[in-house]
Parts: sequence; structure tokens; C-alpha cells
Amino acid sequence: MKMRAGYSTIIAIFGILMGVIAILNYLFPLNHMPLPEGPHEVGFRSYEVSNPQPTSVAEINFSDPGKIRLDIWYPAGDVSEALRKGWIDNDPLVFQGFEIMTGYPRELFEHIYRVKTNSFVEAPPVEDSSIWPIMILLLGWSSISELHTSLAESLASAGYFVVSIEHPGACAVVSFSNGDVHYFLGNDLLEKLPEGTRESKVGMLSKYLARDIDYAIEYLQRMNCDPSSDFFERINMNNIGLYGHSGGGAVAIQYALVNSDVPMVLADPTLEGFSTRELDTAFSNEILLMTTEEWESGINGDYSSSIAKERNEHFYNLRISDMRHVDFAMVRNLSPLTFFFGETGRFMNDEDAIRNLDSAVKLFFDSVFFGGEIEELFALSESVPEFSM
Repeated sequence: MKMRAGYSTIIAIFGILMGVIAILNYLFPLNHMPLPEGPHEVGFRSYEVSNPQPTSVAEINFSDPGKIRLDIWYPAGDVSEALRKGWIDNDPLVFQGFEIMTGYPRELFEHIYRVKTNSFVEAPPVEDSSIWPIMILLLGWSSISELHTSLAESLASAGYFVVSIEHPGACAVVSFSNGDVHYFLGNDLLEKLPEGTRESKVGMLSKYLARDIDYAIEYLQRMNCDPSSDFFERINMNNIGLYGHSGGGAVAIQYALVNSDVPMVLADPTLEGFSTRELDTAFSNEILLMTTEEWESGINGDYSSSIAKERNEHFYNLRISDMRHVDFAMVRNLSPLTFFFGETGRFMNDEDAIRNLDSAVKLFFDSVFFGGEIEELFALSESVPEFSM
């Protein structure tokens, strides 16, 4: 009888453990990146770029380190000997940054380095005669490059040279090879900054961060002209597009004010800090504006109500229902808890949601750089119930 009772206890404990494991696997799944549909494999590399005009702000005890980091995805050739990149680096500094940014314990994020991407670290570029348009990803303030991995892979596999800019203080965490680590300055940064209105502070920040685009382009130009570089004469320096989410959208708008020929995708961009005249100027570029109901009902709604009036023929507005602002940054990929707690929208429960978002961006830029038909974007919109062009 004792043996039978002991055996039953073991079975019960084993059952409980299996139940706990099943719950944890559900709450913190390994949602691997969707396979990109382009013809190329995807390579990944990271670079450190000097910032020739660093600044400091004594009032918030901030000193710019004088450099930024570029994460780059590109069309790759043979990947058989390259290491596949995890979604988030298995680095305690990254998890510390997530904890600081979200307020949730770092243990909730430590599994995501095991999520598989379709990017291969240091893989050689594809050996053909193609020259790739540049796509610069401008992150929402407090984000990191990897939260746009799916989009980067979708574009790189289709023949784009994708560059994500990480600026210390504006991202959740940025670390450098010399051991320097810089965390996000905080959601209350605008209140901490010295004199000025909220709008003027947003304008000042976006103007400062927009300079990073020039530094990145200068770095790419040197890379493209260097015979010893793997990317020698492979980058089309005349075809540059911008993708900006949230605060990154404000940075893109700042850049567009002095670069009238740059096409942009703006995903729920921050419009504070700009006059109506400035927005009219920036929105005369070729633009795909992707908006959620959350964005349109917020502080940006006043301008969005007139945004389609007297607009150029190359301006498109893709409105997405049942989606939240943070969904552009793959937050739903972390856990279904983000939906249960109201952080992410119902649309992201669809297994094709990320692919459809990526496709919309790609179809727009294909129409600009590769002669694609913009009607394909309208056809996509008609096939996705949550999309409206």
C-alpha cells in the first residue's frame, strides 16, 4: 500500500509539473519570426558609428557618448556556416533594460533570446549584380532594433539594405564594444528637460535625433566606396527610404523638412512639436501613413482629420482597426498576456497579422523603388478586414 501511495504521489507531482510547464509555454511562448517571402536569405551585422556632435544636458545628468549603433539586415548568399541570430541577444544588459523600461521583472523576458529569426550573423552578401535601396528604421523612443526584426527581414529578403539606428538614451538599452551601456532616459523625459513647452521639447529631441540619419548615411557612403568592404558598390545611395514608428516618426518628419525627396512610411507618428505648416511640408513627400484608432483618437487626431485634404497623389493612409500603438513593434510576440492586459489589440491574435503589416510597408516601397504597382497595396487592404485605405 505504501508503494502504491508513493507512486501515486510521484504521478501527481509529475502531472503538476507538466501542467506548470504547459502554462508557462502558453504565457511565454517562443513565437519565431515568420519566414520572409523574398528570394534572398538575410544577413545581419552591427556597427558602431561616431557621432561628431554629441551633446549633454546637465539638468537630467545626460552626456551623449559620442556614438550610435547601426543594426543592418541585407540580402545574403551562402548562410550554411553562419550563426542564426536569436530575436533578442542573450545579454543580461538587455533584460535589465527591459525591466527599467517596462517595470516588469527581467525574468519575464529572459526566454526570448531562444526565439528564432531568419537572420544569419556575418553571412556573406548575395553574389549577384544587384544594388540595394537603403531603408532606414527609426525606432519609437524606448524601443530597440530587434522589435522590428520581422519587417527588416521582409525587406532585406526582397532586396533592400535595412539600417536601424539605435541612439543611447532614446532606446531601451544600447551597449557598445568598450563596455559602455546606456539605458532609456525614461517616459518622463520631457518633464525633466529644462525650459520650454512639451511641443518645443519634442521638436528639439526629434531634431537632434534626425542628425543620426546623416551620420548613418555618411557611414554607408564610406562603406559603399571602400573596395575592402563586403558591401563595396552594392548600396544604392540615391534611393533612401525611411520607416518611423511613434517618436521615430517625428524624427522622420524632421528629416523630411529638409529632404523633400525622401519617401516615408510613418506608423502612428508623433506629431507634437510641429506646426501645421511644417506637417504640410513634410507630408508633401511620398508617404504611407499607417494609423491605429488609438493614434487617431489621441493628440494627433486634430491634424489627422484634415490630413487627406489637398494632399499629393502619392500620399496614402492605411487605417488599422483592433490594433494598438505598440503593435507596430511586435510586443504581442512576447506573450498573450499583452492582449489580456489590454496592451495589444485583437488584430495581432491573427497569425498573419505581422506578415500583413510587413507586406503593406514593402508594397509601398516597392512601388517607389522597384516600379511595383501601388494597386497591390490596395488589394492587400481589401483582403484584410482590419485594413482600410
